[in-house]
Amino acid sequence: MEPITFTARRHPLPNEASVDFGLQLVGSLPVHSLTTMPMLPWVVAEVRRLSGQSSKKEPGTKPVRLCVSPSGLRCEPEPGKSQQWDPLICSSIFECKPQRVHKLIHNSHDPSYFACLIKNDAANQQSICYVFKADDQTKVTFVCSSLQDSFEATWLFCES
Repeated sequence: MEPITFTARRHPLPNEASVDFGLQLVGSLPVHSLTTMPMLPWVVAEVRRLSGQSSKKEPGTKPVRLCVSPSGLRCEPEPGKSQQWDPLICSSIFECKPQRVHKLIHNSHDPSYFACLIKNDAANQQSICYVFKADDQTKVTFVCSSLQDSFEATWLFCES
């Protein structure tokens, strides 16, 4: 009997420059791909509202690592301090190519939160809005700039 072998991919290309950010995933919500920019702050507010209603057994936010590279965006659960990364347990929450990231949202009244809208696929015309929170609000502008530079996504900066 032959042993089962597998290759664990941590980065799409080993020599590729990648920036990793430790964030909290507040939640996500599927939306129609034709959702307009003015509607996105309401989508983000709904994700935050739903996260606030989570039970004590399931915390509202999850620690994640957001990996930004020229070949794509990957979000994976952050293992606890006592846990080691295990490819059999740790799987990506999402992974996508640059062209699928099409909108970024940052609100000046909630500077530690931001969201990105990712096209799911062309067949069902659905996108998913992922809302993140940074422990340090100054990190949000850097994360959004990295995403915008890498993916040329539309950035919505809300003042209200």
